[in-house]
Amino acid sequence: MKMTIVIDTDDEQGIRDSFKIVSHFYKRIDPRGHYTSTEVKYTKIPFIKMIRAFAKEAKSAEEHGEDSTSLRFAKQWADKAFGELRGL
Repeated sequence: MKMTIVIDTDDEQGIRDSFKIVSHFYKRIDPRGHYTSTEVKYTKIPFIKMIRAFAKEAKSAEEHGEDSTSLRFAKQWADKAFGELRGL
């Protein structure tokens, strides 16, 4: 089966719908679902490892005078961690 999808960049809902369609077909060929979207899936043990890694980096940042309780610090760490999970 072949399909052509035309995306109107002025139609935000259409872009979302196109992504859903492509994601559906991609999941059929790769059931693990490794694709780069904003959704990341993981299980309990990897989540615990993420928390431990964050705590370790936060402690190190505090020792270097950074505010590890700030939203900016958490967001930067999360962007890096989730980018790694998505393979970016």
